[in-house]
Amino acid sequence: MAKDTINLSGSVKKLIDRSALNEPQQAQISLVGADFLYDELRVPNLHKWEIGKDVEVTIRLL
Repeated sequence: MAKDTINLSGSVKKLIDRSALNEPQQAQISLVGADFLYDELRVPNLHKWEIGKDVEVTIRLL
């Protein structure tokens, strides 16, 4: 059975420093086409993205 997915485009709007908490930096991504309450997503910035970087997010529905 294949999982349903949603692909949304977005861009990095903000980088959040979490070093005081011994956690990795987070990237805040603004998503195009998402509902108002779900149009921003924060993820660990493991790829060292910069502000303005265009990204594509895939969400898998369980």
